[in-house]
Amino acid sequence: MAGMNSMSIPSELILEKPLVVGYILKMFPRFSETFILNEILELERQGVKVLIFSMKQPDEPTTQPDVQKVQARITVIPPLKGKALWEHIISHGTCLFRSPRRYFQTLRFARLRRAKTAWNKFLLTPFIVRKARAARVEHLHAHFASGPTRQAKFSSMMSGIPYSFTAHAKDLFWEGHQHGRNNKLKKRVRMSSFVITISEYNRRFILKQNFKVPNNRLVTIYNGLDLTKWPLLRPDGQPTAKQENTLPLILAVGRFVPKKGFYDLVKACSILMDHDIPFRCVIVGEGPEKGKIKDLIQSYGLKEHVHLPGPVPQDRLLQDFYPQASVLVQPSVVSPDGDRDGIPTVILEALAIGLPVIATEISGIGEAVIDGDTGIIIPPGETEALARSIENLLADPALAKRLAEGGRRMIEKRFNLERNVNLVIHLMKFSARGGERMTATKLRRKVGLKPLKETVEDRS
Repeated sequence: MAGMNSMSIPSELILEKPLVVGYILKMFPRFSETFILNEILELERQGVKVLIFSMKQPDEPTTQPDVQKVQARITVIPPLKGKALWEHIISHGTCLFRSPRRYFQTLRFARLRRAKTAWNKFLLTPFIVRKARAARVEHLHAHFASGPTRQAKFSSMMSGIPYSFTAHAKDLFWEGHQHGRNNKLKKRVRMSSFVITISEYNRRFILKQNFKVPNNRLVTIYNGLDLTKWPLLRPDGQPTAKQENTLPLILAVGRFVPKKGFYDLVKACSILMDHDIPFRCVIVGEGPEKGKIKDLIQSYGLKEHVHLPGPVPQDRLLQDFYPQASVLVQPSVVSPDGDRDGIPTVILEALAIGLPVIATEISGIGEAVIDGDTGIIIPPGETEALARSIENLLADPALAKRLAEGGRRMIEKRFNLERNVNLVIHLMKFSARGGERMTATKLRRKVGLKPLKETVEDRS
């Protein structure tokens, strides 16, 4: 036996234990957040063990079908009342006994914030820490730089488990966050192991806050698609399920909120109708602005042309809507409160399968939709330009084919889920276990971006 213990085992034969990651999310599952679902499924496919903490009890009546494939245990953080109160008390006692220094440092940090939200996050933190330690979580990750990241930051402070977060859209651009006028985002960035931005636009926004963090702290890794599930179905850009005498279908998908610009799409449809252009339009989704959009459709006399079928799961979009559509329209705008889109997943899905896209260059959209190459870009709010672009595309099969080919190339270059999630895993492993980390240049090249030294905006 002694001889066996002294034998050296080749390093390539030693199997590395799976990485264990805790995801802190506002609510999981959430119908519109397919990018998070895709990421978790790919993490699990690549051998990562995931534990999910949902800050809210899921309350949506419809879920995406792929939610059933998630292996991770989903723990909803219970409120501080009723039977759950005792579990919170036990968790506080456990964390205090195990590491009084970390417990009181986190307590002091929360009190110095002088905000009810910070205090509430502190009170919930020991519950997360106790569960994470029991599951041997090595790294914490949050999606959205707002509440979930603040909860991850407190949990990291109390447990010593490093954390990171992904910054998307409203969590950066909504004026209510007052970025630049308070230190909330700066603390979250500075205390994190790394920050993932889903676009260069987002990375530059954070850089402009002048937080004085190393360049390699902020990493652009695009949300991706499983290219095996999203093949190029329409290489010529034309509908594959087009029926005889069927009007061309203009498709839009998203939540019914101001930043999606669906009011502009309805107005553009009115222009098309006035120009006697044959079409039908379907706007898929749900949200607080649906009633106003219905009223606008009514006022323009478009009830026979524009339809609102409600929320549609991803599999039905792929089966029933994407094959029939002639164009996907994403007329995003900056809403009055500063909120705006990131890079909507629906754009990536359309580009992947060869469905031509017309969009506005809001936030990071222009990093996926390149005018005349992968799609058509119009100024936000320009309904005449939108109507004209739709009309031109419907009349030009050669343009549709060129955009379909360019769109697929872009997806393979920047939005490959398997490769991009592998980069996320690399960063998480480095954070949790150390070792050698890829250079910023190598990371950027893998997602089709120039090295930082070649990026003019970073030198200005």
